[in-house]
Amino acid sequence: MAPRLLFLLALAAASLAHLIPPRQANGTQNPWPLLRDFDALGAWFEGVAAIEKTSAPSRSNATIAIVGAGISGLATALMLESVGVHNWEIIEASSRIGGRFRTKFFEGTQEWVEMGPMRLPYSVQYKSDNSTHEYTDHRMVFQLADWLNEINQHNPELEVNFIPWIQHHPNELLARGTKPTADGRVPTRADIAANPELGSAPPSTSLEYKSTKQKMDGIMKDEKTLRAIQKDIWRAHRKAMDQGLDDMSEQAMMRNVFMASENTTDAIWTASDYDIFWDEMVHNSNLAQDGSSSALGETEWRCVDQGFNKLSDAFFPHVSDRLELERKITRLESIKDAGGEPKTRLFWNSGIGMNRTSHHKDYDYTIIAVPFTMTRFMDLPTFSSVLGRAISEPGLRFKSACKVALLFRERFWEQDERPIFGGYSQPRSAAVGALYYPVYGLNETGRPGAIIHYRGGDWSDRFASFSDEQHVELVLDAIVSLHGEQARELYTGQYERLCWLQDEHTATAWCRPDVEQHALYIPAYHVTEHNTIFIGEHTAPTHAWVSSSLHSSVRGAIQLLLEIGMAEEAKALNQKWMGRWISSQD
Repeated sequence: MAPRLLFLLALAAASLAHLIPPRQANGTQNPWPLLRDFDALGAWFEGVAAIEKTSAPSRSNATIAIVGAGISGLATALMLESVGVHNWEIIEASSRIGGRFRTKFFEGTQEWVEMGPMRLPYSVQYKSDNSTHEYTDHRMVFQLADWLNEINQHNPELEVNFIPWIQHHPNELLARGTKPTADGRVPTRADIAANPELGSAPPSTSLEYKSTKQKMDGIMKDEKTLRAIQKDIWRAHRKAMDQGLDDMSEQAMMRNVFMASENTTDAIWTASDYDIFWDEMVHNSNLAQDGSSSALGETEWRCVDQGFNKLSDAFFPHVSDRLELERKITRLESIKDAGGEPKTRLFWNSGIGMNRTSHHKDYDYTIIAVPFTMTRFMDLPTFSSVLGRAISEPGLRFKSACKVALLFRERFWEQDERPIFGGYSQPRSAAVGALYYPVYGLNETGRPGAIIHYRGGDWSDRFASFSDEQHVELVLDAIVSLHGEQARELYTGQYERLCWLQDEHTATAWCRPDVEQHALYIPAYHVTEHNTIFIGEHTAPTHAWVSSSLHSSVRGAIQLLLEIGMAEEAKALNQKWMGRWISSQD
């Protein structure tokens, strides 16, 4: 049997992990430490904390362009500002800050909906021992809010507060694939918990299916592994990479290691939204996200009161004097100044047609804080083979999402015999997917409310072809199928719709890497080429979450500080934002 197959079999049995040598850190000898010299796939912050040589001449006055005013760009600017680097400028293609934060208020009401990020895992309580643990990586978002509140002197207009997010409610209606109750009703989550026969059937009941599923769950739902991810996501990521979990897809593992049939492999794979082990392991670490009774514990969730745009808006007083809106970068050139020092030159256009004028400006460094779905439209210099492929169209993979929010004059779902407060229901329509209920203003007499349809992945790509009217009608019909004609009668006609593929400034909802796109690409982001640094949730090991954007901001800011010789400042920033993991043990 081939050595590689023997290795993978050992992995599946989880018995040889301690024998696998770590991959070598990507880097070369330099007169002073740079970020690329540390472990990009793991605890790189330990290397920063251990820096002793600080002989590089400081260039705190270096000019820095930050392209993109999403949360990554905004946070990077303030992190640099906090350690004495003031000569930065944020360049944003749209007319607003916040990027994929997209809170919408319905006119004439206090009702708000999130068309972008909507929740954060806060802590988890395990069933096995009733112990409660904090999600350490998501703590960075709460830390950022505390910092912004402090520097904004707790101004009520800018204050960022968190409220509970209700991921599930016992009275959610689950119509897809389930059986009606004895009296013909769509079963609630509580009904199915009391009588599992009402729940949806597994894709297969064969012994092979059960055996293969158990083996896969042994990798992706192992309690010790999930606890390790929650405690220290960086070392857990390194371990997963060392174990070869980025080297093959879940399908390949089932077919070539567990020797499952095509049918069993397909049944297990298509029941999930994931291809890559690490992504699904991180998803599973947010326990009970899907409400399954088999979850190892229960997660406590939070959201931002009045929406995530409160978080980005809190930056505005501190960036407004160095913020350029409606400036879409079309080209980046690597140049040298009169003294032969490398610099970056950014190009953009103003006007249209015959009145269009090209402009450019030079900077010592550029930090690109927009997804590769946008940089692929830019004319860029030739980067190294790996980084160039990651940026390119065949490289890093992204996913989309669509949301439609409908406003109703009354919250009829809170007034039913089995009232629903928060959580989400599932209509029979697979296309509609999930219907989320508001988590604020609960049980207030006469208050209006909005229900949000949320669908990601391939469905959202297809929804981009719908007109607003078609999409709204589909969602309204699905709500009526669960709640009756009262929903149609109470619909106000007001709606919000956003399919991220149609957003001209992002064209994506989140990053969804393919096989080898962690082990191969992430080290490349830690190397500064053409005085350019790439950040954003797509460059972090966790993706999709707000904390991923902030992780990349810390990494990018520290990477720049080391490049300009500000090692002490890099260490200070590292300690402030990554300190919770420094010297942490597995």
